Amino acid sequence: MQINTLPLSKIYPGWRGSVIPSAFDALLRGIEREKARLSGLAFLTLTFRQQYDYDGLMEDLQLLEGFSDKAAAIDYVEQLAEQTLSASLAGPSYGGHYIWRHDAPRDNERFKEKQESSLVRCIHLRSFRITLDSGYDSKYSQFEVLRVNDPAVVGPDLFAYYDAEFEWEYYFLSKGETAKF
Repeated sequence: MQINTLPLSKIYPGWRGSVIPSAFDALLRGIEREKARLSGLAFLTLTFRQQYDYDGLMEDLQLLEGFSDKAAAIDYVEQLAEQTLSASLAGPSYGGHYIWRHDAPRDNERFKEKQESSLVRCIHLRSFRITLDSGYDSKYSQFEVLRVNDPAVVGPDLFAYYDAEFEWEYYFLSKGETAKF
């Protein structure tokens, strides 16, 4: 039995995969939902996270909030980064035998590369790394304020900013799935 799939390149030419029609529709719904939420806002906040553990790597990204004011966007990211760092350090460890530690010398390093364009560029970066003293686990959190010179906000230049096809697809698919209900 052959399964009907639609190429993701119909959404963004740089994407290589394909999905079943219901997932394709949910992905489009998610993109449209985020466009509506963020439309016309010049400053977009974004987070990208990596988690390394014994089983491998997990990455995800999330469009947080849009702002018309640069200072408000930077304040939001700074506050969220501090809250996330505190919560992450207090997070569970395996069997209570290990402790999460902040790797402060690595603060504000860019761990996920970007591809800026005339329409999307980073104006503020805040990042941190924490490690579990077991030696196996680490978490990177990167928060950014992007200046987006595209009225639609969500589009090809934003997708190209991070080469993260799966993470973009997963994010928009989750937004599209919740939009059905």
